[in-house]
Order: sequence, then C-alpha cells, then structure tokens
Amino acid sequence: MKAFTTPVLATLILFASSCSPDMVPFTADIEYETGLSKDQLKNVQFYVSGPIVLYRELNQNITEITRGEIKMKNDRQVEQIVIPPNTPGVVVSGNAERLGVSFEKGTDRYLVFGKNSRQANAYTLLAKDWNGNEGSIEYDGKEYKVNTASASTYLVVDMKRFKGLKVNSRTAKGRTVGKL
Repeated sequence: MKAFTTPVLATLILFASSCSPDMVPFTADIEYETGLSKDQLKNVQFYVSGPIVLYRELNQNITEITRGEIKMKNDRQVEQIVIPPNTPGVVVSGNAERLGVSFEKGTDRYLVFGKNSRQANAYTLLAKDWNGNEGSIEYDGKEYKVNTASASTYLVVDMKRFKGLKVNSRTAKGRTVGKL
C-alpha cells in the first residue's frame, strides 16, 4: 500500500473537527493513494457524516358525501426517509467519479456520492438537479427531494478499520521571527 502524501494529510486535518478521532472523510486523494479498485471499495465500511433527509409529497384528493353535499378535501401526506449521522453503508455501484452507497436493503435503495472540489474532494451527496434549495434524488424507484443541508453530507471511513492503510504523519512546530 502507498503512504499518504501531504495533500491527503491536509484534507484529513481539515475535516478532523467534524468527525470522531478515527472517522475521516473519504476523499478522491484517499481513493487514489490507497489504489483501491471499485470492487475493493465494496468491502470498505462507509458512514455518513451528517443526517440525510429524503422527502416527497403525496397529494390525495378525498371526496366525501355529507348530507347530500360533495366535499373535497386536500390532504397532504409526506413520505420521509431519514438516514442519521454515522449510519453504515456499502458501495453497490460506482465509476471513476461517483459511488452508489446503500444504507438499507433493496435493489434501488442507494444514494449517489461524488467528488466535491468545494469540500476538499470529499465524496458528498449528489442530486440529479437543483431547484432553489431543493435537489431531486431518485431512491427506491421514486423521486424524492433533499435540502441543501443534506447535500453537504459526505462519506467517512473509520481509519482504524481501514486495513492495510498506513499514514505517515508529522506535526509542524511552527516558526518564530528571527530563528531559523
């Protein structure tokens, strides 16, 4: 296995405050440095960094006949799927830029994560398209919405369980003026 380089270490430090000590964001740099194939990634345990809430509105028109009058009622029903922080997931599909990660059993029950250059190339949740603060995601064969807070959620891995991965690290002590 290859050892980490400075950019990878900087990425890990960047996200360290938002993760537990052993949980680090899964980034394009980690993927490259480890040299894991897509098949090998299917054996890595992934987790989500924050909550993901998928929702879709189900409109139902209910007709009632009361004392000879027809009354229409518009009831709103919302179907919601919540994936809490640190929920474990597995890769079920992927290519060079995207990973399909499943957090529950089912053929089409997976979310797509991709490299995000605005978050140090961490694999963040992707939507098919965005309309204002809502993104469209296909999940379990249905169209769901997700808000921007869920969109900033990224994949993390437990470095202790990331077998065979070695990290070469050092801490800079800093410099003061006048001393070499």
